[in-house]
Amino acid sequence: MGAIMVWRSSGPRLDCYEKLGPHRIIGSELAPQYLLDGVQRLSTLLGALSPIDSIDTDADEFNECDGQPPSENFEVHYDFETNDFLRVEDIKISPSKATLPMNLVLDSVGMLRFQRGLQGTNDEIDEMVRACDNLSASFREYKVPVIPIVTDDVGMATRTFQRLNSQGKPMSEAHMIHALSWGADFNLNAKIHDTKVAELTDLGWSELDDDVVLKACKIALGFGVYSKNADDIGAAFKKSIETVENVGRACGIAVKFLIEKCGIPRLDLLPYAFQLILLTDAFRLRPDLTKDQKDKLVSWFWTTTYGEYFAGMSGDRIEKARKDLASGLDEGQWSLTRFDPFEVKELTRKFDFRAVRAKAFALRLSDVSGYALSNDEGYNLLKEYGRECLLQILPRTNNKKVIYSNYANRFLVDPKHGMTFRENLLSGSLSTAEMGSMLINSDMVLSLVHGDHEKFLQLRSVEIARVEKNFYSRHLEAMGIDW
Repeated sequence: MGAIMVWRSSGPRLDCYEKLGPHRIIGSELAPQYLLDGVQRLSTLLGALSPIDSIDTDADEFNECDGQPPSENFEVHYDFETNDFLRVEDIKISPSKATLPMNLVLDSVGMLRFQRGLQGTNDEIDEMVRACDNLSASFREYKVPVIPIVTDDVGMATRTFQRLNSQGKPMSEAHMIHALSWGADFNLNAKIHDTKVAELTDLGWSELDDDVVLKACKIALGFGVYSKNADDIGAAFKKSIETVENVGRACGIAVKFLIEKCGIPRLDLLPYAFQLILLTDAFRLRPDLTKDQKDKLVSWFWTTTYGEYFAGMSGDRIEKARKDLASGLDEGQWSLTRFDPFEVKELTRKFDFRAVRAKAFALRLSDVSGYALSNDEGYNLLKEYGRECLLQILPRTNNKKVIYSNYANRFLVDPKHGMTFRENLLSGSLSTAEMGSMLINSDMVLSLVHGDHEKFLQLRSVEIARVEKNFYSRHLEAMGIDW
């Protein structure tokens, strides 16, 4: 079980979770104490030993911006045969098992009724009764060590917890900074949450990770994105409590730019979080960019995407990239510091939506669909379905699995119409406009009619590479990239 760490303070009552597991906790107004370490362990014990039938998942504590506390209503039983614990789901699989509901362990009357209802031979019943008594005694007599931290200084409590918490879930940087910047009129986590709701909800990006906003705030406060000096950062937030709102407002402008100028319809299609972080900083300092500046910014975005520029970047390199971007916007000197020779790599043989190039590929399919059909169907599909509308259409007809898992076998199709599209494709029944919208030409159709899937995918791979190159070439040129 280990020790439980609590913080006792005579200061003003702080916002905190009102439930531990499924149970609401009524705290003391006179001498409040806060559970710092042991939430998961105590939630598990409360859920197992004193379960309830329902959980109010709409309660405020299940919607906090810094994550949800454990909320499972564990119904756990003790198995007499295996001397182990089982979830109720496991018991339903074998209903004939003799098990003890753990919520009876601390319920003397309920335990007595349970023991009277046990069935079996006298020896079997005696053995189960002894097991019940031993189990109850173990829980009743167990002493839980409690480590109190007594101070009115939230910063000291936070640092003490961080230093002592060597085995549990580590305290994240965001939580450390939140605690060290906390004040009666400033709650960092709540501020970030409220700002995201206000600035990003209408754009459909309110699920943006708090870490993106936090990193943009660190830049605004003069720190590196990977700076670990939580004390100084927390103090800076306390001095500049308007930073989160300013950064959030700029983030909203940046997201709107990504949607309207770069065609990024949803959060999971953003190639790099650092692109949004640096764009947010750019718009924070320059909210009224000219059309030419925005056009250059579009080229910067696609150059860093196709060059996979932010892959594995250190904090120092991020800062150089930020300065390069500032120089381009302020002085018209557009360039990218080259840490490695600039290269647009070929698409890998296997499609993986998590990859930066996979997202760029999906967006090019959307563009092609719009040009060929003169509508926004492709864009709207991506916006609604994301990766779910990038269907793998050609069925496997041989053992060359890699052929069918590559990019050339991905098509931007309404998931509800996938089977119909497959039938039309394999039968050569697509219209000219439909073929154009899917990067398919007559030679590819002919190879399908002859059953040569490998030839079809080779031809379509060439066409995909041509379309992508035509797209990114002008952006690389605008950034002064020789390749």
